[in-house]
Amino acid sequence: MAVVDGKWWDVWWPWLTVWLVTAVCVAVLVRYAVARWAFGRTGRRSASRRRRTFHGMCFYLHEQRVMDLYQTGGFSAALEQEVADRTNVTSGYGLWARFTGAAGAKARRDVTKERFTVYVQQNTPITVIGLLLDTMRREDAVVHVDLTTGHLVPNRSLADALRHGEDERIPLSAVMSEFVSVTGRFTARRVGGDAVVLRARYGDGDPPAQVRISCAADGIRAEFLHEDDYFSGEFQARCLGKVRTWNRTAGELTLDAVAIFR
Repeated sequence: MAVVDGKWWDVWWPWLTVWLVTAVCVAVLVRYAVARWAFGRTGRRSASRRRRTFHGMCFYLHEQRVMDLYQTGGFSAALEQEVADRTNVTSGYGLWARFTGAAGAKARRDVTKERFTVYVQQNTPITVIGLLLDTMRREDAVVHVDLTTGHLVPNRSLADALRHGEDERIPLSAVMSEFVSVTGRFTARRVGGDAVVLRARYGDGDPPAQVRISCAADGIRAEFLHEDDYFSGEFQARCLGKVRTWNRTAGELTLDAVAIFR
């Protein structure tokens, strides 16, 4: 009997080893899948709560600036993660990285970059601007300004740069390197074809300073151009952009707009 048992073991022990390893791998994969499913539900709920930002109705979009900001704005890692969250695509590289260490992590990042590139290619600037605004908000990359009251809320970078200043009140004209989101009551005037210039008072000086925004014709939504009400009174709007120049003599600050919402 011992001889028979020995022969049986000689024949079948490789297969028993294979079955045992397979069973262990299946158990690990099932556990991993359940954990990812549970984490994904929680993560998507929390991400959804974080991203519930209403940006308003966009009536001006400078498409080239949007795509330039997307590609060279310094938010690559954050944007890639945001795209990964939004597309909700999972990859087996995550599990493989646990066994292969840095090589696996690099492989997963390569997959994320590829997904990011595909997302950019498949989506229009109007879709991209929403992604950018959410990412920039989470990265604290925007200085917020209320033009009516003159109140400015610095981001971390600006606050650190001006930490040792004597004046606690920061003027918008001092924010030359950061992106700004300005909210105010604007007037609109047509200039040369369908191009439009927006102006808004800033602060309570005497005479008050003004913010000036030039809107190229190809970036303006048709419904805005066709509504005469916008050109006969004031309206509330919010602009994401960067300060181009500050004319101290004229009291005029010029913004390069990326997107304008109302």
